[in-house]
Amino acid sequence: MRQWIAALWVLGSCTVNGQMIIREADSLSKHYSSKANTYLVADSSLYSYYSIDLYSVSMYASPENKEKNIPETRIFWSELPIYKRIMNEESRQDSHQAILLKGSKPFGAAWQKKYARQETSENVISFNAKKPLAGYRIAIDPGHIANDTVTGKLEQKFISLNIPYGEDSLHVAFAEGQLTWQTAVALAARLRNAGAEVMFTRNGPTLTAFGLTFEEWKQKFYLGTLDSLLKVDPENQNYRDLKSGKLADDRSIFRFVFRDVELRKRAELINNFKPDISLIIHYNVDDTNSPWSHPTTKNNCMLFVPGAFQAGELNDFDKRYDFLRLLLLDDIEHSVNVCTYVGQQFTKRLSVPLAKPTDAGYLSFSCRYAGSAGVYARNLSMTRLVHGPIVFGETLYQDNMVEALVLSKMNTIDPVSGQKASTRTIEVAEAYYEGIEQWAFSVNSK
Repeated sequence: MRQWIAALWVLGSCTVNGQMIIREADSLSKHYSSKANTYLVADSSLYSYYSIDLYSVSMYASPENKEKNIPETRIFWSELPIYKRIMNEESRQDSHQAILLKGSKPFGAAWQKKYARQETSENVISFNAKKPLAGYRIAIDPGHIANDTVTGKLEQKFISLNIPYGEDSLHVAFAEGQLTWQTAVALAARLRNAGAEVMFTRNGPTLTAFGLTFEEWKQKFYLGTLDSLLKVDPENQNYRDLKSGKLADDRSIFRFVFRDVELRKRAELINNFKPDISLIIHYNVDDTNSPWSHPTTKNNCMLFVPGAFQAGELNDFDKRYDFLRLLLLDDIEHSVNVCTYVGQQFTKRLSVPLAKPTDAGYLSFSCRYAGSAGVYARNLSMTRLVHGPIVFGETLYQDNMVEALVLSKMNTIDPVSGQKASTRTIEVAEAYYEGIEQWAFSVNSK
């Protein structure tokens, strides 16, 4: 009996960096270990970059550092509220810097003074039947930039195929960016009518997140951006070939320089807006139908939330920062919740099934099933970089025989937004809207 009492005393008194084991340490350790396994870890090699114990969660810069027990970042359970408030209230850049400076020690006095006793103000919104989304801030990211097939080919996001039509065939061609823009405009009109404040990551059908066309961006910012990237990664062969002129075509510039920096700009705009929810709009294709020169009979919808980090993806601090943030905040859980409502409306209003894990190869090897029909964790740039709840929608197969015909006919006037669009993109917008409204009602009725 004396030995048992002594053991309990040691457990309660033991400290690491002055941090004692808190009362709920065991449940916290189990909860976050389970969450990591469910949503975040898609390859067992990632276990070499983090650990969860009765004191804290720790991130390591390398497997060697974990073996030597040299944490790069450590969040003690007792300071978890401070960490969450910093992540929620500081900019990505400032919170990034705070975690870098913190290292494996407790938060410094300045951070503790600012956040230790501060209660995070919750956005309490009263339901208004006439304006059911009044008080909500919603970001919309219309995927890609093309408003024509020429730019669509630059992005490699376009459809050009022949569809059997009676005894003949009908050629259809369109860019995914045209569909996402039409959907975004129709959706925004409905959200605003319901009282929501809405922002776009790009403000025109031909514009990028920089407020310029791709050609304008290339003329003004390409060379400076390339030089900046070379300073960070001087051994990158693609950057070196672009600098030397060995690569000079627009496709290479888009693929190796523009695409990533523009996605980061989109995420920056969203994070600065601090929305209650972010809607990232895309349309899909049948992955078994490559190179998409003929139509498919397959069709489904799917939604992505953050998670499913792959082997090698925790090699740099930026991704480890996001892994830790997604582990300790509730963004994934909230994203799954709202995606569930949106996914139900995809099925109901579009008469298209939600994807099962066997419906696309990448759902098995690049994703984790998130526990709700059609919803998968996937480590895409926008699912990782955007803070807060997100809905990353991939509606319809554009190369489906029936869908392609309807999507190509962009000759309907949307009665809400007044824009010319395909009847199908309007239906997709309505499905998004109904899902968001039902989610908001469920939140406000609790």
